[in-house]
Order: sequence, then C-alpha cells, then structure tokens
Amino acid sequence: MCHTDLQVLEGVYEDAGAHPGQIGSHEPAGIVVKLGPQAEKEGRVKVGDRVGSINTYGFCGECEMCKKQGAQLCENAKGLLGLTVDGGFAEYCKMDARVVGQIPEEIPFAEAAPLFCAGATIYGALKAIGIEKDQWLAIVGTGGGLGHLGVQYAKALGFKVVALDNRQEGLDVLDELPSHLRPDEKHLLAEDESKNGKLLEKLGSSFYKSNPGVDKIVICTEGKNLPRITQQFLRKGGVICDVGLPADGPLEVDSFSLSFKEQTIKGRLICTPAESQDMVNLHAKHGCRTYIEKTYPVEDIKQIVEHYQAKTLKGRIVMTFE
Repeated sequence: MCHTDLQVLEGVYEDAGAHPGQIGSHEPAGIVVKLGPQAEKEGRVKVGDRVGSINTYGFCGECEMCKKQGAQLCENAKGLLGLTVDGGFAEYCKMDARVVGQIPEEIPFAEAAPLFCAGATIYGALKAIGIEKDQWLAIVGTGGGLGHLGVQYAKALGFKVVALDNRQEGLDVLDELPSHLRPDEKHLLAEDESKNGKLLEKLGSSFYKSNPGVDKIVICTEGKNLPRITQQFLRKGGVICDVGLPADGPLEVDSFSLSFKEQTIKGRLICTPAESQDMVNLHAKHGCRTYIEKTYPVEDIKQIVEHYQAKTLKGRIVMTFE
C-alpha cells in the first residue's frame, strides 16, 4: 500500500477521475495468466511471466510528451492504474503490457510490488536530478518506501548519501539494509523547524571546502516547507527533486537562494517504462532489499489502512492474495 492509495480513499483525486468503488493499487505484481491480442502480437510478455506494472495505462505513443518525456506524461492516456483505472487490490488485474517489468526469480512478489511505485518514483527522481558518481546526495524521508529504496539505489549508482528523517525509526531501518548500501551519514531532522538550526548549519558548511553543501536533494516525504528548509544546505548550482506530494498546501521555496545560488527545484511523476525495468535490474544486481514491515491478506484491508494511518510505518506494508 502507498500513501497515494489512502489519498484515493480520502477523495483527493476525485477531480482527476477517481470514483467511489475504484479498485486501488498502482503497484501490482503477479503472474501473467492471459494476454490480449495486441500484447500477444508484440510478444514482450508471455503467460507465466513474473511481472509488475507502473501506473501508466493506455498511452498513445504519438503525442509530444510520449516522444519527448515518456509514456508517463502521455496527453491521451486512458488513465492511471489504481487511480482512474481499476488497480491491483484484486485477485486479477489488467495491465498495459507495454509498461510491465519482468521480475527476476530472486525477488519475491511481496518485495517486488513496491518497486513499481516507490522504486519507480525514486529511481525517476534520481534520473531527474542527474546521476553523477561521488556527488553528495541528501535523501529526506528515508523511513518509507521511497526513501529506503532511494538510499540503496543512490549508493548502487555511486552517490555519497546523507539520510534525513524526522523519526528515529526512519533512520534505524537503514541499519537493516545490506552493508554496502547504507548511507554515509544519518541525521534526525526535527519536525519543529526552530530546532534544526545547528544541523542545517553543519550540513550547509560540510562536504566541500569551496561551495559547501550537498550537490543534490531528493525529498520523499510530505512537508510543504521542506524545499525551503533543505535549500539551506544545497550548494550553489544544486538540484532538488520533490516527490513527497504534500497535502498541506503549495511548496515553500527560498526564492533568494533559487536566484542567487542558481538552485533548481523540479518534480517527477514516475520513471518511464524502460527505466522501470532498469530499476528492477539494478535492485536485483546489487542485492537491494525492500523492507516489508508486514504483509496482510486482502480480508484485512481495514487493518492495513489503520496501520498506514498510524504513521509509524517503516518501509512498506503489502496486501497478498493466496
């Protein structure tokens, strides 16, 4: 289950086409049991394959966005899986065969499913900021699905990583990752902004003798003030990608730093279908781990929602069908 699934239940996406009775989940994983005529003709997948799907559904492949940016921004898409098209909270789920990714045998389905939202989103964010080996990257919100995967992917791609979270358990979960994929530094970022002065000053004066601060930042958690706060330790010319989707209002930005330090702030919906397969392959190649706090059978859907809403979650919780 993802934060977005709760927002669908709460009616956040009704204006975008989500409707009562919508079957949620935009990060399904399972075995192919049937192919449509076009999927069979194209031959990308076959019955029996282990696959998962990002939320992209029914893209045209011909519009400007499909050609320039990727299918995830298609201007003529039929919908988004689990948001406006029925998703994976069901025993059977119809996916767009052009966007599914093959899942290696060594990744169990419960660990694979979160890769097609959390993994694909954070991997897309890393691609958006530009992957450059040995640069310093701060990841904000490391205890959830995006963050703990992001730390591992960033390390696998050659970044030096600073992990920040406002919960100690959000940092502790990183100690359970493979040793070669743990962050270089961990810091507790207080929810009370006034208590972060010393930490922000330290980060803003570290990592480089000239033009100190981190090169890049990915924000994986809610908080409209986080871009403004993290700009304080982003070096001149640095880049922030915010994929936290705060529901508490528009993002706050330090326009002075944006101009005088030539900082860049950008967003990313999710990675492209091709990038999602690259992400799964990276996950398998480097022995990355999806931290699953608990799996629930579909019958316990109310408990899943309550677990997520408690805001004590580490990693992901997963719904299974046996």
